Amino acid sequence: MYDHDPAEVTVLGWEEFVLQLWASIFVGYQSWAGLRTQGRRWSDLIEAGLGCSQEVADGLVKAIVIDGPVRRLDGAVDPMGIVAGMIDVLAAIPAALTSADNIEPGVIAGLLDRHARLLGFITDQVLGDADGGDSQLP
Repeated sequence: MYDHDPAEVTVLGWEEFVLQLWASIFVGYQSWAGLRTQGRRWSDLIEAGLGCSQEVADGLVKAIVIDGPVRRLDGAVDPMGIVAGMIDVLAAIPAALTSADNIEPGVIAGLLDRHARLLGFITDQVLGDADGGDSQLP
């Protein structure tokens, strides 16, 4: 991880760690954080969220954020637009994983399972749960 010690996941717990990274990425888009900073934040989130290597996380960030359309979120002012774009980043992970040529198919299957957990968790926290619960995040 770039900006965090992997032990932080254990100390804070997976959910809290993911929530803090999500909030950091959101604030970065609102405050014009540089692409490198945002890329590192995304990489840390994906690495912790999927339990993958930094190399895999970096490849996904390059494919989805740096070379992808989400780059247009830099300096965005509409909070809901930022959140929607951030969810789009997470939603694009399966396609990027399945098209990656340097990841074994057996590894991809496990990452896809963990991706479903991450996306579900973030979606529940951002949009509220299906029972009408309040959103916990930006």
